[in-house]
Amino acid sequence: MKALLFALLALLLIASAQAAIISSADLNATLISQVPDPVAPGETVEVQFRVENDGGQPAKDMRVKLVPKYPFTLYGDEQVKSIGTLASKQTGDLGVRVKFTLLTDAGAAPGDNKVEFWYSVAGGPWAKEDEFKIKVREREAAVGISRIVSIPSPLVPGSTSKVSFTVDNSGGAAISDVKLSLEFYRVYTATTGFSEKKLPFTPLGSTNEKSLSRIDAGGSGTITFDLFTDADAASAAYKVPFTLTYADATGKNFTRSGIVGLLVDAPPDVSVTLDSSTVLKEGEKGMVTFKFVNKGFSDVKFLTVTLKETQEFDIVTNKEVYIGELDSDDYETAEFDLIVTDVKKGVVDLPLHVEYRDANGELITRDETLQMRMFSGNALRQRLGGGNPVVGFLIIVLILAAGVGGFLLYRKRKRKHAS
Repeated sequence: MKALLFALLALLLIASAQAAIISSADLNATLISQVPDPVAPGETVEVQFRVENDGGQPAKDMRVKLVPKYPFTLYGDEQVKSIGTLASKQTGDLGVRVKFTLLTDAGAAPGDNKVEFWYSVAGGPWAKEDEFKIKVREREAAVGISRIVSIPSPLVPGSTSKVSFTVDNSGGAAISDVKLSLEFYRVYTATTGFSEKKLPFTPLGSTNEKSLSRIDAGGSGTITFDLFTDADAASAAYKVPFTLTYADATGKNFTRSGIVGLLVDAPPDVSVTLDSSTVLKEGEKGMVTFKFVNKGFSDVKFLTVTLKETQEFDIVTNKEVYIGELDSDDYETAEFDLIVTDVKKGVVDLPLHVEYRDANGELITRDETLQMRMFSGNALRQRLGGGNPVVGFLIIVLILAAGVGGFLLYRKRKRKHAS
């Protein structure tokens, strides 16, 4: 019984001594910073505390610890840290600074979230100093251009198109003051002086910048430009720099920049005609010449022409002719030597297979049949220069008559002079 009383008395003495130490030390802690402030879900945050002793006695062998609550967990850091002895009246800038690193849960809601700060003196029990608030903001909105639609597609030189950009907000909060700017013209400094870069697009009815007032969380918005494409624009994929700016729910501004592609393509307009032929009748060998004219805005490449042999004619030369490039507003010819073997209804069909690639590399093929007239009888003689026999006879008669008349007139005048 006496042993039990002595044990209880010893415990009371220890507790009272510890309480005296704590009360005389007068310890307090202050949260002086969090970086970043506020912190985003899924990010780490560094919190810094200042520990002070405003009492009349030192606090020896002092330890501190941070007890996080959801959505925070300690990140690569010890929960308990020893800070040694805090002298009496060690306050303000003289206080000891302690840092902890916390990881914010990816699903954290925006707002103030609490952590607990505890301390222990001289190996004694832990005492809770206070709870401190750490600010969490909305997750940064994932904003970007997800789709581009042009009408017509692709853009055509010398015409106006509607080009629409879909802006997606896949974040958890609405964004506001969304602005999209397209850069069609830039002046920059080069070693030889000022230079410029101009794309063949001009916005109509607006500037090169348009905006949306708001895009809700998980939503999207569409920004449409009316763009005129220069008439002399080459068929190509043009890289257009853009800048996208917006503000989140806290008013913080964000900027995104990048490149979008606009495709310009004027379909080639290649026509083919039978330019000339030296083949006039069946069984005759001669040359036929085809003329290819590019009436379109864009050039064509790798132009190849194949004449398909039929029962009506035999090809003496190669069946395929490679022309190559055919520029806009230009023409080229392809020649074939052939012998006509069978003529039906006065014409010979000439089937052609034409293939080429446009300025963007797309293969274009077409089949076309042209007709070549054959001649016989009077028509053939006229083509060969023989003409109509009746007309020829009349011409001869007239020539003879004129000659006889002239001769008689000459003799009559000669007789008058003689008399």
